[in-house]
Amino acid sequence: MKQPPDLKILAPHPVQYQAPLFRELGKADIRIDVAFYGAGAASRASYDAEFGTYFAWDIDLLTGYPHCIFNEDRVNYGFGEQIRMAPRLLLWALRGRRTPLLLMGWFAEIIWAIWALRLLLHQPTMVICETTPSSFAATAKPRWRVALLSWLLRNTSACMYIGVRNRDFLISMGVPTDRLFPAPYSIDNARFSAESERLMPEREELCRRFSIDPHLPVFLFCGKLIPKKRPLELLEAYKEAGLQDMAQLLYVGDGALHSQILRCIDDSRLKHVHCIGFLNQSQMPWAYVLGEVLCLPSDPNETWGLVVNEALTCGRPVVLSDSVGSAPDLVGPGNGWIVPQDDHAALVLTLLSAYEKRREWPKMGREGSQRLATHTFKSMATGVATALSQIAPQQSGTIREKSQE
Repeated sequence: MKQPPDLKILAPHPVQYQAPLFRELGKADIRIDVAFYGAGAASRASYDAEFGTYFAWDIDLLTGYPHCIFNEDRVNYGFGEQIRMAPRLLLWALRGRRTPLLLMGWFAEIIWAIWALRLLLHQPTMVICETTPSSFAATAKPRWRVALLSWLLRNTSACMYIGVRNRDFLISMGVPTDRLFPAPYSIDNARFSAESERLMPEREELCRRFSIDPHLPVFLFCGKLIPKKRPLELLEAYKEAGLQDMAQLLYVGDGALHSQILRCIDDSRLKHVHCIGFLNQSQMPWAYVLGEVLCLPSDPNETWGLVVNEALTCGRPVVLSDSVGSAPDLVGPGNGWIVPQDDHAALVLTLLSAYEKRREWPKMGREGSQRLATHTFKSMATGVATALSQIAPQQSGTIREKSQE
């Protein structure tokens, strides 16, 4: 007879920063059952509105852990689609009264309904989210919605926090501290660092492939070209710092602002600004071999910024606005610069200061990679296991101890 899972997990769709966590939980002898609302781009090309393109992820996101997908078509959070999927989702989520459920965020109304029903039925429920106080305050919300979310969080069995600002948000919503458990936000550090080390001897050749001068310093923007990440503000700061002939600016990614960035480059005749478009997951280490300092001047809606983890694990220093969620966890004077949000003059001066310290970039990169010591999927799995052992000790047995071996 098949044993019931120790933990059920409900996620929106397969992504590269969750699949390794699910595999790590299995290594810790935690029996999991993962359900995805939709397939996303894990197995077929899917349209991403923010990237503005169709793509399928080119790394494996579905093997190594048991899972099911409720909607094999494109992810659709329309109310009608949620109603259609509700019977199957509710049956899966509410079955097994004693089995804890981990919600990977509250990404649709049906998830709120499942969450509330489980609490009313006294079923153990856990949640992990990225929200920070500033990201939550950035968008106006009805009072009833804030009150409902506060009630859900306060009554949830365990809340996993990815960093200090996420923890601050959960506390501000009334979550008791004894229900808070760390799950330091992570990427596949081993894959990124190994691939960047392999490619570094080939950097000159890779630079020429993208018409980049291998001998001029390279500032890097990596991500969706959308307003919240402020790629245009970075371009203006680069120009105002007078770096046009001394350093390069590389954009990796695509999105709504792509054409506007290209127009600005042409209008200003910026010969050392390059846009190489979207890179899939297997190619992402290229960005951190080509670029030497990651720049992310985002607004408060940047709840974490996993490109910061990627840059640090590849040995690159970073320039962040102070509203980026990961800033207090991952960045200090030894490995980067933090710029006050909306202070354009400070961003200009910071880029210039970073350029003047370019000989220190390798040392700063080494220090940055050391800051990721606890930001691993093993650490995340340990946090989940610790929470699980406290809310469901009768099922988890020695899970916590096994996860720490």
